[in-house]
Amino acid sequence: MLINLYSPDNEIELALIKSLLEGASIPFYVQNDHFGSLYIGPQIRLFNRKMVMFSPDHEAAAREVLADFLRHQQARPEPPAGEEQKASLPDKIRMFLEVLLFFWVVPGKRWTARKKPTDSERGGDE
Repeated sequence: MLINLYSPDNEIELALIKSLLEGASIPFYVQNDHFGSLYIGPQIRLFNRKMVMFSPDHEAAAREVLADFLRHQQARPEPPAGEEQKASLPDKIRMFLEVLLFFWVVPGKRWTARKKPTDSERGGDE
């Protein structure tokens, strides 16, 4: 059984994690490694979200490497308070199109309710 310890936010972060783990000779498996790159839009955990998995034998060493990596990630300087990044017009258009085209991926009730066929509509007794 494999243990999921981390799910990277993007391909660059995944490449860095892979190189750190390979450098430390820790075996790992990336679930949805190539498949997850095929689908844009919302990241759904078991469908297209990439997850770095380890065997229980290597969990402690993997946690140490990941903790060191994440500690350095958090140590990056934050941008000044007045300089917030705003989405550009192309980014806003892309986000709108993703919502418009991929709304069916989001779980929840649909707008129309399906009517169950009655016995007479199914063809009566069989």
